[in-house]
Amino acid sequence: MADDTPTQGLTVFLFRALASGSSGNAYLLRTSKATLLFEAGLRLPRLQKALAAEDVRPQDLTAVFVSHEHRDHCLSAGDLTEEYGIPIFANEDVLRAAGLHGFRDACVLPVGRPHLFGDIEVTTFPVSHDASRPIGYTVRQGRRTITIATDLGHVTGEVSEAIRLADLVVLESNHDLDLLHQGRYPPHLRRRVSGPRGHLSNLQASAVLTRGLRDDRVEVWLAHLSKENNTPAIALSTAKSMLKRVGMQGVQVDVALRDRPSLRWTGEPRPRQLSLFDGFGA
Repeated sequence: MADDTPTQGLTVFLFRALASGSSGNAYLLRTSKATLLFEAGLRLPRLQKALAAEDVRPQDLTAVFVSHEHRDHCLSAGDLTEEYGIPIFANEDVLRAAGLHGFRDACVLPVGRPHLFGDIEVTTFPVSHDASRPIGYTVRQGRRTITIATDLGHVTGEVSEAIRLADLVVLESNHDLDLLHQGRYPPHLRRRVSGPRGHLSNLQASAVLTRGLRDDRVEVWLAHLSKENNTPAIALSTAKSMLKRVGMQGVQVDVALRDRPSLRWTGEPRPRQLSLFDGFGA
């Protein structure tokens, strides 16, 4: 009888945005040897439904990672470990701040130290946000590298280096400055959002991309867009315009949607888009 499991002669790799925004964040990564969930910011029934659409049950998860204690990143983490025994990984400060430290399957993942989960290596790096030791992720499997950097008010050297290494960059592009300052947020909330421990604007995110991407074969997901102070069209237009200005119009840029599963990435390389003049005058 033929064995049709994923490990029989097939390479399985799928990274999926299940939700990305202040109402909840979750990203799923599946390979032949591990199934990882980055962020558990959805209520458990909604998360179960999103996972089921990918043919994944909660008990199939190898591990769940939490970047910081805000509810849109850790809401169902306790339920997952309590009901299904799924290991929850975060640094010690985040585990304590999120109320996860006392769970039997809560595991400390030190910042900056790589850890292997099946065939996936996960390394965290610090980001600047108003939380207890928040982090981003560098995720490697074979020749593929993903960087996830959301919820940060400014870009540090560690973030820039993680972006430089990535084949897929998931980067916060939270707000349009004009919409933020003309909107209904009170002054103290506008200051918090736009401050150095808040969230990246479209302009900040786009500037990071123009400086930090390795080449135009890297793919970009703009993430954690504000419902009130941004739109996918504005975020995309800002990023594409600034990338074109520096000759990187070949970069594929998409928006991870706030409230439902959206983007998927298999890590298959895209051909580089050459200029008409490439190869001449050498």
